[in-house]
Amino acid sequence: DHAGLIIDNQTRRNLEIVATQRGGQFQGSLLWAIDKTLTAMGGRCIRRWLEEPLTDFHEIKSRQEIIALLVESSSLRKTLRKILRSMGDLERLSGRAGAQQAGARDLVAIAEGINRLPLLAKNLDHPAFEKSEYFQSITNLDQELIEIASNIKNTIIDNPPLSLTEGGLIYDGINPILDGLRNQLDDQNSWLRKQEIKEREISKINNLKLQYHRSFGYFLAVSKAKSTNVPDHWIRRQTLTNEERFVTPELKEREGQIFQLKARICQLEYEIFCKIRILVGNRAKNIRQTAKAISCLDVLTGLAELAATNNYVKPTIIDNTDSKNARKISILDGRHPVVEQILIDKVFVPNDINLGSKTDLIILSGPNASGKSCYLRQVGLLQIMVQIGSWIPAKSCTIGIADQLFTRVGAVDDLAAGQSTFMVEMIETAFILNKATEKSLVLLDEIGRGTSTFDGLSIAWSVSEFLAQNIKSRSIFATHYHELNQISEYNKNVENYQVLVEHEDNSLNFLHKVAKGGSFKSYGIEAARLAGVPKEVIKRARKILTGLEKKSGNKNQEEKK
Repeated sequence: DHAGLIIDNQTRRNLEIVATQRGGQFQGSLLWAIDKTLTAMGGRCIRRWLEEPLTDFHEIKSRQEIIALLVESSSLRKTLRKILRSMGDLERLSGRAGAQQAGARDLVAIAEGINRLPLLAKNLDHPAFEKSEYFQSITNLDQELIEIASNIKNTIIDNPPLSLTEGGLIYDGINPILDGLRNQLDDQNSWLRKQEIKEREISKINNLKLQYHRSFGYFLAVSKAKSTNVPDHWIRRQTLTNEERFVTPELKEREGQIFQLKARICQLEYEIFCKIRILVGNRAKNIRQTAKAISCLDVLTGLAELAATNNYVKPTIIDNTDSKNARKISILDGRHPVVEQILIDKVFVPNDINLGSKTDLIILSGPNASGKSCYLRQVGLLQIMVQIGSWIPAKSCTIGIADQLFTRVGAVDDLAAGQSTFMVEMIETAFILNKATEKSLVLLDEIGRGTSTFDGLSIAWSVSEFLAQNIKSRSIFATHYHELNQISEYNKNVENYQVLVEHEDNSLNFLHKVAKGGSFKSYGIEAARLAGVPKEVIKRARKILTGLEKKSGNKNQEEKK
């Protein structure tokens, strides 16, 4: 049993949920339009929510309540977003710690994350959060995590080096043996400083330097000019273009001691680090739970930010148990969540949708490029947003929960697979007709295009009737076959809608407004004229069309007799 809203891959592509159809870009997808998360884990969480929207009434309500609280209280929302903004990726970090692969910087980041939790918890002191099972791990914070965090912060320095085996990770005062070794190293370093001064005096070379090189160790560096008369106990080691390098037996002996000390210090620091890493690893599961809670909070505050800044409304959800209304979709002045953000200079034209109470199938006619596909996608996207618990761009919304969502929008050719557009379209149509239930939402655009007109029309007609009479799913069928408007005459649950078009002297204006009534006029010839198709072609097309319409008109008359 699948818990979430079922969305097949074709529908995911058609609706451009996480990527656009053309070019597969992030910008222009639903995720792009609604993702206001501030953490990496929140970003992954909202993607998961979109990939599997909910069907459980109470879970959806619970998310809505929290968003409502955060929309109302902008100060709480700002406070939470400020804390979230500085959160590291606890989810990934805890994974690394659990696999014993975390570095010192990872542990410090985990500690910083854990230390922000009490502050988060303080702000989640509200029934909406307490009722939700999401936030238990923050509100009932595991005290051992706090102890581990302070252990990390007290032991590992704030900006540790990337390497774990070269020392410089651990504070002084943590381990007496480490402190002792470090003191010995300090003594050696002060001996080196004194030695430099001493050799200067002996050799009377006052720009003499005692230096260190990774591959040679310690040496005395002298410029070429001064290197002729040096003390007897100096041993020449290396000649460079403008300096000579010498060592002394004493220096070599000290060098051995220093290397040993350093190796022991690095080893000990690494051991101390590993002990802490094991402690963190043992608690990785708890840290991951907390990370999950933070990511949910991030998504919900993001959705609240979106709702508050874009004039969204909280949908009224109808429970599946209310059998009379469970299939209702009633949205007033709905807007397309992505397109309205992309349109900068134009105002998005909002549209209503009413399905599932009296009407099960809408036949939507209107010319190409008039916004039919946009309207179809809008209905699908709003349904998804509702079922992840989000608010939606509309004036009001009363809506039931769908079990599955199917869309077939525009001809996306699968020619690479060697199948004709029409065949692909039929395979997808078959898939929908075999799977959909009365709780499903079915959005079909221009079915039957890839074959001859009468062929296509009869398939489209038959599919529409099957949806309305047999499946009774909530469906919208967008079509350029205005003949389909006749179906509503003998099916009570079918309504005709059209995209309105204005005629203004020699131009067509698409108003993008969907209204009741069928469009009985083909705009194809009009569009061809506007596109600059030669006059005589247009004239001839009009003549042919009139002839065809007369013919089918006579046929209809004869059938009626």
